[in-house]
Amino acid sequence: MTRRAVIFDMGNVLIDWDPHEAYRPHLPDAGDRVAFLSRFFPKMYDAVHDDPRSMSACLAPLKDEHPEMRHLIEVYELEWHRFLGGPMPESIEIVDALHGKGVPLYGLTNWPHQVWPPHRIEGVGNPDAYGFLGKFSDIVVSGQVRMRKPDAEIYAHALEKFGLRSDEAVFVDDLPENVAAANELGVHGIQFTNADALRRELEDLGLL
Repeated sequence: MTRRAVIFDMGNVLIDWDPHEAYRPHLPDAGDRVAFLSRFFPKMYDAVHDDPRSMSACLAPLKDEHPEMRHLIEVYELEWHRFLGGPMPESIEIVDALHGKGVPLYGLTNWPHQVWPPHRIEGVGNPDAYGFLGKFSDIVVSGQVRMRKPDAEIYAHALEKFGLRSDEAVFVDDLPENVAAANELGVHGIQFTNADALRRELEDLGLL
């Protein structure tokens, strides 16, 4: 069994994504932020994820239903750049090293289609910082295919699209449930904790 390709999640593996930072000015109390992000925030995510329309169109019903939340909904709708801390340099170094060794790179990310790719988001800062995405042969974005991790169907879809057998692929994700789902399909899943640990695991697999 030879693992020959690496599939990366994007958020909090290669790209810093932090909703707490986005909402800190609006919800300075940590308890209030946690409550909002755990209870209401998923409603916004669900509203936009499988809908081909703009964020504004998708979120309008939520604003009408919850007018007291309008200003918080509009952060997600209009200020998505505030969720992004930019590429994670140590992780990007690993991407560069794998690419330099000729290892095929792919992406599999839960990300709203309305704000992908990140360098096109208004206000994102330096769009050139996301040039590393050009080293990926293909990226499956959940909002585009209307499937999400950890559902098995999106992994099967990605493997077929990438032309990979499960026993050829390594998958890197920060969430344990997403890694477990990959492992169940025969993909070698690695839970991302930090770049040093990831580098060691890739070295053990003979990819670095």
